[in-house]
Amino acid sequence: MAATNAATDIGFATLFGKVVANVFTAFAEITDMTPPGISRDSVDFTHFGSPDFFREFKPGIGDGGEVSITYNLVPGLLDDAAIGAHFDSRAVETWRFVFPNGAKLEFRGFATGHERATPMDDKMTGSATFKVTGKPVMTPAA
Repeated sequence: MAATNAATDIGFATLFGKVVANVFTAFAEITDMTPPGISRDSVDFTHFGSPDFFREFKPGIGDGGEVSITYNLVPGLLDDAAIGAHFDSRAVETWRFVFPNGAKLEFRGFATGHERATPMDDKMTGSATFKVTGKPVMTPAA
C-alpha cells in the first residue's frame, strides 16, 4: 500500500494576502485561517407526477462561501492596517492563499467583518471575514 501524501503537508507556512496588479503581498502574522468552502443551492423540480411520491431536485447556483482569518494584533499597523483600509474602501479585490506545496487558491471578495480582541492576560488578536464573490480558483502546485 502506498504512503499518503497528506502526511507531508500541515498548515504551517500557508500564506494569505492581497493581489494588486499581479503582485501578491502576504499578511505578516496570521495565526489561523479558513479558506472558502463552496456550496450549491438545490432547486425543487417536484411536480404532481413525480415518481414514488418523492421530491425531485436539480443543482442550482453555486456560492463561493466565506473566508476567515485571525492574526496577531498590532493595532493600526501591519495586517490590522491592511484589513482596516480594505474594509473602509468597500472594494471587491483579489485575495490569495498559497499552500505549503505551492498550490494557490485565489478569489475575489470583500471584508464583511473586522474585529479586535485585547484580553488582559493573553495576546491581542484581530480577525476578519471576507465574502467570496464568484468562483474561487485553485491552481495546483507546479
